[in-house]
Amino acid sequence: MLPHPCQSRLKKSLSLLPILTAVGVSGCASGLRGTPWTIRCLELSGENRVAAIEQVAESLRRTPGIRSEEVFVRTHADGFSRLYYGRYRRSTFRGEKKTPFPRKMRADLNLLRELGDSTGRRFFSASLPVRMPEANTGNPAWQLERLDASYSLQVAVFEPAGEFWECKRAAAQYCAVLRDKGFDAYYHHGPGGSVVTVGAFGPNAVYRGSDGKTYYAAEVIELQQHELLKYNRLNGRIYRARVGSGDTIRVRSRLVEVPRRQENESHP
Repeated sequence: MLPHPCQSRLKKSLSLLPILTAVGVSGCASGLRGTPWTIRCLELSGENRVAAIEQVAESLRRTPGIRSEEVFVRTHADGFSRLYYGRYRRSTFRGEKKTPFPRKMRADLNLLRELGDSTGRRFFSASLPVRMPEANTGNPAWQLERLDASYSLQVAVFEPAGEFWECKRAAAQYCAVLRDKGFDAYYHHGPGGSVVTVGAFGPNAVYRGSDGKTYYAAEVIELQQHELLKYNRLNGRIYRARVGSGDTIRVRSRLVEVPRRQENESHP
C-alpha cells in the first residue's frame, strides 16, 4: 500500500484527473520515502556525444571506490548526452521544505569532484545533485517532435512537485486519455518536465491583426472550445496565474512550436 502522506498529496495535485491519480504511485510504491535523485557528472553535446560519453562512463566504472553498477548514461531530447552516478532518495515531507541530501550522496559527490589526474585537472568538478532522469515512455507515434506541423495546442504540463516526479508517465497517459476521447494528442518530454498538446497547425495558425495584436486562426479557436482543451493544466489541475490585483485567473491553452526531432535520443 502507498504511504498515506504520499497518497494524499498525489490525489490533491491530480484531483481533476482521476485516471492519473495512480501515475505517481510508483514514486513511493517501494515504501521508500522521498523522490529519486542522482548525481550528474558530465554532459556533452555534438555529433559524437554518445560515443564520447560512453567512453568516459566506462573509465569511471573502472575507478577505485566507484560502484560500477551505479554509473549510467542517458541521451536526452535536448541534444545532450549525460553521465550520471548513484541512486538516492530525498524526502520533501518535512514541513514542505527541502531536506538535506542523503549523507551517502554528499560523500559520493565529494569523491566525484576530487577525481582527476596528476596535473591537478578535475574530471567531474561540475558534478551536481539532480532528480533521477525518468525513462522515456509513451507511444512513439504520439511524440510531438514527429509531427509534421508548425504549431500544436498545449493543454497540459507535468513538472516535478513534492513527491510527484513521474512526469513522462503522466504526460503519456494523459495523451492516451485525450486520444480515447477523439483528440489528436501528442506529448513532448523535455529536461524539466513534459507537455501534452492537441492538433496540428501550419504557419498561418497565428497572425497579426490590423491593431498590431496577435490572434489565433478560427480552427485553433474552435479547438479551444472543448472543455478539456480550454485551459492549460499543471499536474492535472487548471493552472492559475496571479494578476496585478492579487487575484488569479485561469490560463488558457496556447499554441507552441513543434520541436525538431533530435537523433540518438535514448529510450531506457
